[in-house]
Amino acid sequence: MANETVQRGGANIWLALVAGLAVGFAIGQNVGTRSASREAEPAKVAAGAAAPSANTYKSETQFPAKWLKSSDLTSVSGVSFDGMSDGQKAVALQVLNEHKCECGCNMESIAECAKKDSSCPRSPKLVRDILAMAKQGKGQSDLLAYLDRENKGSGAAAPSAPAAPAGPKKVAIPANAPRKGPKAAKVTIVEFSDFQCPFCGRVTPTVKEIEQKYPKDVALVFVNQPLPFHDKAMGAAQAFLAAHRQGKAWEMHDKMFGNQQALSEADLDKYAQEIGLNMAKFKKDVADPKIKEQIQSDMALGNSVGANGTPTFMINGREVVGAQPFPAFQTVIDEEIKKADALLKSGTKIEDVYTKLMEQAANAPPPAPAAAPAPAEKQDIAVGDAPMRGAKNAPVTIVEWSDFQCPFCGRVIPTVKQIEDTYKGKVRLAFKHQPLPFHNNAEMAAEASMAANEQGKFWEMHDKLFANQQQLDRPSLEKYAQEIGLNMARFKSALDGSKFKDRIQKDSAEGMKVGANGTPTFFINGQKVEGAQPFDSFKAVIDRELAKK
Repeated sequence: MANETVQRGGANIWLALVAGLAVGFAIGQNVGTRSASREAEPAKVAAGAAAPSANTYKSETQFPAKWLKSSDLTSVSGVSFDGMSDGQKAVALQVLNEHKCECGCNMESIAECAKKDSSCPRSPKLVRDILAMAKQGKGQSDLLAYLDRENKGSGAAAPSAPAAPAGPKKVAIPANAPRKGPKAAKVTIVEFSDFQCPFCGRVTPTVKEIEQKYPKDVALVFVNQPLPFHDKAMGAAQAFLAAHRQGKAWEMHDKMFGNQQALSEADLDKYAQEIGLNMAKFKKDVADPKIKEQIQSDMALGNSVGANGTPTFMINGREVVGAQPFPAFQTVIDEEIKKADALLKSGTKIEDVYTKLMEQAANAPPPAPAAAPAPAEKQDIAVGDAPMRGAKNAPVTIVEWSDFQCPFCGRVIPTVKQIEDTYKGKVRLAFKHQPLPFHNNAEMAAEASMAANEQGKFWEMHDKLFANQQQLDRPSLEKYAQEIGLNMARFKSALDGSKFKDRIQKDSAEGMKVGANGTPTFFINGQKVEGAQPFDSFKAVIDRELAKK
């Protein structure tokens, strides 16, 4: 499961919201798969083996010289030390300085990773949550227990021997995708990647090692999968394809992965100049809507084959996920070369090997489905006047608690659409709000959606907000309102007067009462499904409900 979680309760909802950050959210494949865990150094402890320190400090002034202090972390997004006592700061910062981030960065501590790697999907969130807990008076043991829970949920420690990939899937290669290696290869690797993803950057040396080891047998195809919470990823993908139009995709690829912290428009222009692109053509192509359409098509392909985390590799259709070491790839590649040799020996032409293997993958019997988990106890979830779409008399009602700034809520959108397309007339969807307190624009976005709902255009605003999760400030919200044709005076008045704030809090409180304390959380005819789950997880519950009818 990948979702974001916060717990609330009691009379003061928003105070309890902050306290609930202790629960955190599980960061799994959908954020980025961690590389192998590291041995703990004498002065550092891996997050997954969090142990109390022999020393305790009452103030930052007592810290060892190399430790980061509160003044060093104020630049981290969403981090604030306001209202914390010296002792609370010391407790939190000691944990953050003594324990490593399990993202694979090999930095000295969670604190250092958060300060130096703003794109890390793990460390900034750990800093925010640890500070929130310390501010509520939690001690070192509580903070370390939280780290242990986060580590178990993250998949940070890779197994010593990677699990064998599942059976091959049919993966269609996009016609215009950048490719390198032999034109006709025994093995074709389709890589789904994001230029701002740190794990995608960390696997590039392994990919180069594969190219060097198998220069005549392996071809690499790059497919864009920019994740919604990486604000520069889409622009980088556009620059990559614009460079591809001038025959220099891989030169741009190397520039961007070599400078993942510098992917602004100015940076991309600089790299384009350095690799010798025609700048007028480059700028024109970056702005070409067809390139963005190609990226959207790439993303749809990734989601369709289950590559909804980065990096994901399909080796002749066999999945390898994350920044795995070279041997994990080598095992699969060698097996696929043997399969290709057998096809060649039987008369298949080298240029037809991939097509033949994809035909076999498409025709292979599906694996035996895992036994569906025993349904949880159902809850009586009232739809009320929540925004809704789908047939009013549909036998299945899905009530979703969501947050417009939550990356997991954004990532589950294609799955929700697939549900609606697959079960037309059989499923209706109701939307309720759960803006999480560490998402600074989430509540305003929720209010904007209800202001649009007042004018009969909730779903149009819903789609705008999820398509632009990095731009949810007030000017952006007004821009989206104009684009969908709202009465702007009425829209602005609703936001200025916080007309729907109580409504949002009511949804949030209801969600906490029924256990929707993370986003996204769905109730399918009252049965809970948490997180950005794949389509099959929803399908199992929906089919079971339909069978009852």
